[in-house]
Amino acid sequence: MPSVKVPRLTGVKRAEGRPVDLLVHGQNIGDDAFLIVDLTDEGFELNDVVNMLSTSELYLQGDMVKRITGKSVSTVRRLLKEGKTVRLDPQQSVVAYQYALVLEKATRAFGRQSRAEEWLRKPSTYLNGRVPVELIRHSLGFQMVEQYLGQLIYGVYT
Repeated sequence: MPSVKVPRLTGVKRAEGRPVDLLVHGQNIGDDAFLIVDLTDEGFELNDVVNMLSTSELYLQGDMVKRITGKSVSTVRRLLKEGKTVRLDPQQSVVAYQYALVLEKATRAFGRQSRAEEWLRKPSTYLNGRVPVELIRHSLGFQMVEQYLGQLIYGVYT
């Protein structure tokens, strides 16, 4: 049986840095939730979102590119090639932020990004057998994933 080829966002140079830092273009956000609200209302630049995506093999897969940016791989490629400043809308910017933050927290919780990405793509017993990466785009799912990762990081289980 032939395998289905999943489109990927290829030809993107891997950016160095933490996913959230890349997404906010290096702006110091600390724990300022209001700044995140302002930045997502303005919309993240597609270039910054692609830099964030480039840090993760999982996030460069076509279905993930569409889930995070709201655009297909071919559309993202075309927009990047055009060289114009393109911003995600506020809702899609929130989704991109959620994915960036979860990738950072999962990496912290599991010690290595490769282990974090492996956990993100597999059903989790704690999440009622749901796949974490599929929950993140929904605000309540994101909260559940973030809460669980916080429990792992701080050793607090309820």
